[in-house]
Amino acid sequence: KKWEYIMPGLVHSSPAYSEKYSIIVCGCNDFSVYGLEAKTGKLIWKFDTEGEVKASFAFDDKLGLLAFGSFDKSIYVLETRTGKLKFKIESNGGIYSNPLIEDGLLYVSSLDKFLYCVDLSNGKIIWQFGTRGRIFSSPEFVEGKIYIGSNDGILYELDAITGKNTGLINVTERITNKITYNPKTKRFFLPTFANEIYCLEKIPKQVVL
Repeated sequence: KKWEYIMPGLVHSSPAYSEKYSIIVCGCNDFSVYGLEAKTGKLIWKFDTEGEVKASFAFDDKLGLLAFGSFDKSIYVLETRTGKLKFKIESNGGIYSNPLIEDGLLYVSSLDKFLYCVDLSNGKIIWQFGTRGRIFSSPEFVEGKIYIGSNDGILYELDAITGKNTGLINVTERITNKITYNPKTKRFFLPTFANEIYCLEKIPKQVVL
């Protein structure tokens, strides 16, 4: 064992690591996020929210930012090096999913049934997409599209820039985890709350003459 750091509350959050900044970040049910030096476990900074932090984090090493959600219904963007607040974006439900950062855009799903797309350059919501169920699953980016499952039993395919719904599939149970994708076979793997795993392929667009 190299080091350990004991937090004052239960830890449901998964830690995240930035190689560039040599930092480990982890959330806690004491409403706080801890930034630790990766090699030594020394506390670099601590950031307090108003709710439990149960999910993991996303880094944008180019901008020097990290993002996460809290059960206080807020999405936070911090400076990775200092833990200083950059942006705070309000939703209408707790956040129980991992955020995703792709090309300067932040995607976060909420228990308010919406997926949010935020511009990391200014902290503004570009678009939001509503489903018919609470969202526990995390978004995934594949070839210009965002894929997100919901408790309504639907996997949605959205345009990453506009948020337009470009495809979907309805399955038998809630979708509480994110998909995975094999770029070689072009197949998606989708787990559901009913102990199922679906293997999916996209249907080519039909040309109407």
